[in-house]
Amino acid sequence: MANEGKKLSNPSSTGSGGAKFEANIQATFVTLMLSGGYAPCLPAWPIVEIKLQGKIADYETDDLIVLVENPVTQQRCKLLGQVKLSIGVTESNPVFAEVIQAAWIDFNNPKVFSKGSDVIALITGPISATDSDGVSGLLEQAQRCKDAEEFIKQVGRARFCSDTVRAKLRAFKAQLRKANAGVELSDEQIFDFLKHFHLLGYDLSRKGSVITSLIQSHIAQFNKEIPDKIWYHIIDEVQLFNKAAGTITRSNLAEGIIRYFKEPVLNYIPQGLSVSDFLSEKKPYSEIEINWRAHSASNSIALANLIGSWDESNENDLIIVSSFVGEEYTGWVRGLRDTLHLSGSPLDFRDGVWSIKDRGKCWEEFSYRVFDSHLDLISEKCRLVLGADDPTFELSIDERYAASVYGKIAPYSSAIRGGLAATLALLGNRSCVLDKCKRGNPKYIADVVVNGLLSNVGWVRWASLNDLIPVLAEASPSVFLSAVDQATAAEVSPFSELFAQEGEGIFGRNYMVGVLWALESLAWDDEYLIAASVSLAEIAALDPGGSWGNRAGNSLVDIFLPWLPHTLASIQKRKVALATIAREQPGVGWRFLLSLLPNQQQTTSGTHKPKWRLEGLVDREGSVNRAEYWEQSIHCAKLLVELAGLDSSRLSELVKKYASLPPEASTALLDKLSSKELTSKSELERYQVWDAICGVLVHHRNFPSAPWSLGEKYLAPLEDVANTIKPISEALAGRRLFSNRDYDLVERDLTYEQQQLKLEELRRESIKSILAESGFQGIVEFSSSVPDSQSVGQTLATIDSLELDREILPSMLDESGRLQGFVKGYAWVKCWKYGWGWFDRLDKVDWALEEIVSLLCMLPFNEEAWSRGESLLGDDFSRYWLKTPANVFQMKEGGEYAIGKLLGVGRAGAALEVVSSGIYLKWDLDSSLVCKVLLAYGAAEPESDRIDGYRISEIIKKLQEDFRVDLEDLSQVEWMYVTLLDRNSDVSPVTLERKLSSSPEFFCELVRAIYSPEGLSVEFVPTVEERNIAVNAYRLLNEWSLVPGGREDGSFDSTLFTDWVAKVDRLSRTSGHFDVAMNCLGSVLIYAPEGCSLWVDEEIAKLANEKERDALRDGYAVATFNSRGVHWVDPEGKPERELAQKYRDQAEALEYAGYHRFAKTVRDISKDYDIQAERNISRFGK
Repeated sequence: MANEGKKLSNPSSTGSGGAKFEANIQATFVTLMLSGGYAPCLPAWPIVEIKLQGKIADYETDDLIVLVENPVTQQRCKLLGQVKLSIGVTESNPVFAEVIQAAWIDFNNPKVFSKGSDVIALITGPISATDSDGVSGLLEQAQRCKDAEEFIKQVGRARFCSDTVRAKLRAFKAQLRKANAGVELSDEQIFDFLKHFHLLGYDLSRKGSVITSLIQSHIAQFNKEIPDKIWYHIIDEVQLFNKAAGTITRSNLAEGIIRYFKEPVLNYIPQGLSVSDFLSEKKPYSEIEINWRAHSASNSIALANLIGSWDESNENDLIIVSSFVGEEYTGWVRGLRDTLHLSGSPLDFRDGVWSIKDRGKCWEEFSYRVFDSHLDLISEKCRLVLGADDPTFELSIDERYAASVYGKIAPYSSAIRGGLAATLALLGNRSCVLDKCKRGNPKYIADVVVNGLLSNVGWVRWASLNDLIPVLAEASPSVFLSAVDQATAAEVSPFSELFAQEGEGIFGRNYMVGVLWALESLAWDDEYLIAASVSLAEIAALDPGGSWGNRAGNSLVDIFLPWLPHTLASIQKRKVALATIAREQPGVGWRFLLSLLPNQQQTTSGTHKPKWRLEGLVDREGSVNRAEYWEQSIHCAKLLVELAGLDSSRLSELVKKYASLPPEASTALLDKLSSKELTSKSELERYQVWDAICGVLVHHRNFPSAPWSLGEKYLAPLEDVANTIKPISEALAGRRLFSNRDYDLVERDLTYEQQQLKLEELRRESIKSILAESGFQGIVEFSSSVPDSQSVGQTLATIDSLELDREILPSMLDESGRLQGFVKGYAWVKCWKYGWGWFDRLDKVDWALEEIVSLLCMLPFNEEAWSRGESLLGDDFSRYWLKTPANVFQMKEGGEYAIGKLLGVGRAGAALEVVSSGIYLKWDLDSSLVCKVLLAYGAAEPESDRIDGYRISEIIKKLQEDFRVDLEDLSQVEWMYVTLLDRNSDVSPVTLERKLSSSPEFFCELVRAIYSPEGLSVEFVPTVEERNIAVNAYRLLNEWSLVPGGREDGSFDSTLFTDWVAKVDRLSRTSGHFDVAMNCLGSVLIYAPEGCSLWVDEEIAKLANEKERDALRDGYAVATFNSRGVHWVDPEGKPERELAQKYRDQAEALEYAGYHRFAKTVRDISKDYDIQAERNISRFGK
């Protein structure tokens, strides 16, 4: 059971920043409710109620509770939201501990939280990239994995998850353990919790943020005049409800706010009063309809439509076009250009790319101009262009993002490749309109080309065509399916290699998506459903799993969803397909049929739809009636019972889904479980099934009033089976008590203390029975067979017996795995129960030193252990420090002593863990010692995986706040960890930045570390160390934001600035680095302070205007552009227009002040933003 919940607090009494952010978040959900928007993480149902400060209503996660309701069934789900402006997701962060404690209490309270439908969300402002990436990756894995075993396996595999994700899992485990009164949670419990937990990032805490913009866009749907004022009105209203801890619905909000969101009523002119009949029918010239079939450019348009699209900036594209049309490109394209200005032109030309506005319409309109000779030519071009493999795949996975830098560029543009692929799809599906061609020839050409492209090819071809494969599949479905069959049947499948190409992070890519989408697309067709779904099953069998959501197994689930199938096939055809998959790929069939049981898959994002086939059919809103839904569900469940056979593992998994089985299938399962074939199996084989049945019985009986809970009518037959197959052996029956599933073992109507006492008594009786049945050796064997062997040792330790001490100690101290946990649990409880006197009374005369070390490491990490270790081990005391787990929370004092000892044996990672925990516990540590630990950790091979970048950043932040720290030591620390200290974290290298701004020598040293001298003719090959120094220097200069001459109080001393620049000039000219030094200086000048009469300090403007400072001005311009960072693209180009005007005004001011060279640089920036605005309007504007 969780700890006592957090205390009720009035939101108006919290800190101003957090309270404001909380109000903004609450106002965001109110806006979504009023504008018809949907709540994140919940089904797309209307928001009907928002409860604020839910502590009064017995919620622990209490900042807001958002309820949504299905408008048809009135089913409700809710989001429990905890709002924190800033937070660190670590094992020691107190704010995160508070959040998890509250969430854990609610999660286990069926009165406020329904598992499977409700969710819990931590809603934050901007947090560190480490936390954001790590937590998002962890929660995504929890959502994607089918069970706890797969989840733990995936997170533990370095290929699929980063160390950051694993660090966040440890943070959740640690905080959940604290929330659970110090009791470790099982993997199943943690997995179940994480599946219901979400992290939502909102950047509402600053003006002009993306989320604020989106919310105001919601408001602007109803009122375009004053969306910002309406937003502030909503915030004010929310704060009134907040003070009263009220509940917000549409009915109790202020009438004025409701009125803002009133749907406009449109009035139409009555029929018969229109004057359009009296207007002249004569149209302006620009609106005269043109008969394009008879136009002089009709032949060129027909040829252009056969190509589809091409890019004029790609020379190879132009060669293909020219070769196809049989003319020089410049002469031929002139006719097309003459049509662009005409009304209704079928052509489009943007940013150098030609395309057809409506290919299907043009295909029909100009079909009379297409002959077999054209098809022969286009067939040749398709083979040439689409058969060219992407040279990117000549690079390693981690180099492909920079393919252009390595010169690995595809020979043809994506425009012409996409255009020709679509041509094949048109040939394969709309050949009937090509009446000037031999009947069947167009489709024959499509089949032949697709076969040549995909039949018996390697993984590089499949990867190169990834984006186009869905279109090629539509062009020739049968040929494509045959190619997929060949690929899956190959001894070394190209798909296996494609799976191996998946990368992680922002530059990673899944090259199987094209194949999956193609098969999803074909599955819409009744004719191809079985073949496409079997191919997906075969691919799923090859799939090793990964971090990407697009997997063949997921595609199968979406296609056959019983409540929304993504196919036009009949229910009979779907049933045949399901049975075929189960027969041909039973392993895959088992996994995906489980997902099709009722209440297993409640949401779907749909599947890929065909573009050139089944036109119009797949766009209809599909649905199934109740009879059809249950017909498929019963079919799936019966297949599962059949597939399970007598396999204990599968039967136990099916038992866990007992509540989701239709009556016909649950009866069949009960018959199988009580059959002679199963009951005659050995106890060990039956145990897994019996354990699963017991878990189901306890789970449902613990929550009798829950809507999902089964009544005794359904549980009694299951209990009869359990009694029939229950193990007689106490060693088997007792396994459940030591399974790491404490929450499933005792009644929920007891208090936590009563639950623990009862569980301890049950365990004690079980251990006594095993001792009586099999003796101590039976206990050892039992410990080796249960997940929670430590509890076995702890329980055994409560039985007073000196014989047990002699049996275990010291002979079992060198055990590993589960037996090590058994010994550790035994020793810990003995020491806790009898104190350190128990350790002293042990006869250790004949013990080896390593045995003494092992036992001490199992006992509390504190001064009691240290004093005994020093006394017993003498000169070998270092062995203890080499092995101890160093759990800081077991000690009260002596932190610096422990740190020094750990450092002394080369365990800088363990020492750093002690430092990190000590900072959390508010120890006053010696700053020089902390610096020493950080430097040692950075220089050594990390032996601890529990230290992440966030914790190191927090330690450095603490050092920066310590006035006693030696600045030179701190500079070395910041230099070593400069890669962690950037604008995306809360900690920056302030000491190094101050040194840069005050020491010209240091600045020039960094410049020399990065750049070679100007005019150096000899090629310089840096060492690994020199390369690392250059990387650190580059990162530091890139993050530098303190202008030389700037003081800590924010003032600016122009004299210091000019002196600093003069020294840099002299040093950089001497070394041959003047231009690069000026470029770096220009980058930091974007942070320059304002002057008295100018937007920038006059001394800085004067320097930037000097004739010899071209490189400085270039650096300033580049840094100005880069400072904008990632931004939302406005199709109207408004932000770019505003920036252009801003820099235009600045340039004007500089020019009037006499700084014309600097003015030109700033004016060029303005012009570039004007160009960007035009480009955005051209690309994205309507």
